[in-house]
Amino acid sequence: MAISDTKLRAIYGKPYSGPTEITDSDGLSVRITPRGVINFQYRFRWEGKQLRLGIGKYPAIALKDARNKVSDLKESLDRGIDPRVVVESSSTKSKPSLDDCLEYWRSSYVDVNLREKTQALYKSTVIKHMVGLFPGLPADEISVKKWMDFFAEQEKLNQRRARQLLVQVRSAVAWCIRRQFLSDCAVLKIQPKDIGTKPAVGETTLSYNQLAKVWLAIERSRGSTSNKLLHQMLMLYGARNSELRLSVKKDFDREEGTWIVPAERSKTNRIIRRPIFNNIIPLLDKAAMTYGDVLFPGPDLVTSMTISGANRYLGRIVKQANFGDFTAHDFRRTLATRLSEEGVAPHVIEKMLGHELGGVLAVYNKHDWLAEQKEAYDLYAEKVFWHIKKIVD
Repeated sequence: MAISDTKLRAIYGKPYSGPTEITDSDGLSVRITPRGVINFQYRFRWEGKQLRLGIGKYPAIALKDARNKVSDLKESLDRGIDPRVVVESSSTKSKPSLDDCLEYWRSSYVDVNLREKTQALYKSTVIKHMVGLFPGLPADEISVKKWMDFFAEQEKLNQRRARQLLVQVRSAVAWCIRRQFLSDCAVLKIQPKDIGTKPAVGETTLSYNQLAKVWLAIERSRGSTSNKLLHQMLMLYGARNSELRLSVKKDFDREEGTWIVPAERSKTNRIIRRPIFNNIIPLLDKAAMTYGDVLFPGPDLVTSMTISGANRYLGRIVKQANFGDFTAHDFRRTLATRLSEEGVAPHVIEKMLGHELGGVLAVYNKHDWLAEQKEAYDLYAEKVFWHIKKIVD
């Protein structure tokens, strides 16, 4: 019975009750445990005895690589060399390095299961700063001291990032171990509390006067129309960046007066409904004048602008506003705080932010309070515009 990639993928990591061994050609076979652990083996005769030699676990070793390895071992056997000696002498070389682990984790997990924003985060932190680290050294042979020396240098550069790197590499390594790509790694012995400091919890809220200054800085900037409209609408909607940045024209139902964020673009994996309120319509009309379906295109005018492009633009606005650091996420906190001061009900604000309600409300109450949201959004926008007019006049 020949082995195939399709068959191995179907068996791997799942409860298994089939044959414990499946044979291929040239002495290659796989041994399968009831838990779906797959081991490649090479069956051969040496000095009159039938022997089995483990050559690695799937998917750490692909079927194609296992066949190539068996072909090499068979050639050694034909030359009178014990295959066990060949495997033993090359075992250190075959162990995965840190680069191998990060690449396996990225290609098999990050790029497959995570959202675009989270992918970008990992690629700009742990993958960017750790690829090429400890060259030529198997990941399971990197000592705790070597790891601590690396993180000590990172702490000198950025305490918060040092801890972030540790948390992320621990996550990547643990994932590889769970999938038997890696046997062990000393970095798991280092706790996050041992390295750097925690990221600060966001506390920035802007006053209406500061919001007005940001609005005017955006209007007077030399950025693209897409970037200007994106950030002005983020200010008024209090939405997550990706919810609005990746939106397309059909997401805004003018007839129903509703903006719908599809579940696949929602952090909660649920549809988010917000109203198209009066003060947002002029901005939405301008955004809809783009050539294609995308509302906030990047330089190619075809695909949505990237998160890095949006962040670079806002960074310039922060410098122009000149009253301290803030991010697009702070627009959400500001909207929630200011509307709470205006007496808007908490459950309405939670819906405006795209949060799921807790308790019984989350199970039974599917109402979105769109009318109440619309009233609150227009109240907030009018407050911002009043302060803009006050500065300009």
